Amino acid sequence: MKRAYKTTKNINHKVKAIAQIQSEPEVSFIMVAKGVLGFRESAHIVKVAENTDCSISIASGKKFGTNKSILSLVNLGIMAGKSLVLNIKGEHNEEAFREISKIIGGETDGNS
Repeated sequence: MKRAYKTTKNINHKVKAIAQIQSEPEVSFIMVAKGVLGFRESAHIVKVAENTDCSISIASGKKFGTNKSILSLVNLGIMAGKSLVLNIKGEHNEEAFREISKIIGGETDGNS
């Protein structure tokens, strides 16, 4: 009987992939939005993620959005006063957090 689903090669590959994922610095923050997160702001978050080479995800209630999709961020329906959890993974997470906190704090119009 063949055991194609469990080979030593596949297991070692998975362990290396998991080790690589876990080595990236990751930070999470709980924030209260002071502005609205619309299309412009979502596009700016995606731009910040590209510039800092970070993976960004935002959760609000039962909804979840990532920098991979502008629509997933817009569909969160973030309005002023709504709480959210911001998760940033990558080497330049501090720079990404500063920019995103400006966007969520309503300090920027999303065009810069």
